[in-house]
Amino acid sequence: MTLVTREAFLAPYVPPIEEVPCPEYGPGAAVAVQGMTVRERSAFEQTFLSKKSGERVDSRVQEFRERLLVACCKDASGAPMFTLADVRQIGSLNPSVVERLVAASRRLSGMADEDTTEEDVKNSDQTQGE
Repeated sequence: MTLVTREAFLAPYVPPIEEVPCPEYGPGAAVAVQGMTVRERSAFEQTFLSKKSGERVDSRVQEFRERLLVACCKDASGAPMFTLADVRQIGSLNPSVVERLVAASRRLSGMADEDTTEEDVKNSDQTQGE
């Protein structure tokens, strides 16, 4: 085993990009999904916390998938494909396509299954009711 040096560990990170097939939009159609850095992921997760007490904000949690796509989907030039203004419309799309993109976004951003925000909300709702 070789220990990683400080310099190697702190080297600039380029998040991976994956072209996710979306045949529903035509032959060869794909959406580029880019993983998040630690800072980007922290900022994304922060949007799900209320300013006052740190409790989850239910309306935003219900939009977890849509907001994740806003954070990770890129256009051909590498710019964000969506904005927060698109969240509602993304929520009305084909769930098969959205779930495929969400799965890639989570995987590329290092989000394990146990990181699911929706699970956190269910658990906190049970705790508050007890």
